[in-house]
Amino acid sequence: MRLLLKLDLHVHTKNSPDASTDPGVVGQIAKSRGLDGVAITEHDLCSPIKSSEILIIPGIEVSSREGHVLALGANETVPKGLPARDTIELLRKQSCVTVIPHPYDRSSPSIDPLHLRCDVHAIETINSSVIPFSSCKKKAETAARILELSMVAGSDSHIPSTIGDAFTLVETSSPSLASVLESIRSGRTTPCGSATSVKNRLRTMQTTLSKKLSTL
Repeated sequence: MRLLLKLDLHVHTKNSPDASTDPGVVGQIAKSRGLDGVAITEHDLCSPIKSSEILIIPGIEVSSREGHVLALGANETVPKGLPARDTIELLRKQSCVTVIPHPYDRSSPSIDPLHLRCDVHAIETINSSVIPFSSCKKKAETAARILELSMVAGSDSHIPSTIGDAFTLVETSSPSLASVLESIRSGRTTPCGSATSVKNRLRTMQTTLSKKLSTL
């Protein structure tokens, strides 16, 4: 039997320095928006949370020297600031699914996968927070086709109201973590979603600024 799971593969909580979502409500919010699961991908931090309502995929968004690298299934942190090649090698040793998130985004540290001289499993072709959305999406899809990599999508949510703005439909034989990760590696994915609203972009910016000011 084949299942089709709806998964937001890029979500931050208040454990990231620029996000505000309470980890304890992620499952409830995701379920209310029709999601079967989310990947918790804090910045340079593994922050395992549990939910009885949805599948939680442990992850991390690592700040490599060239830009961000997303790892799904990660359970250990890796040093930030390393060359992307070294970052990806350390993540693959954990048997993670490695993803290049938000390529071509003008507002985040981003890696052009066409210039990356090492293997990854997937490219995030839809990220709701990228600017400009349509151009970034088109370029990311082109890169994924050229490199013959899986295409995935995530909201890159930093506040509760953006969870599920983008998601990946994953065809899998089981709702288990291992099965989902294998499906992503194998390209049994369909990226879906749209750009985050202007209102929610402003809310996200306010959250980021507020958290930065609180650390001064």
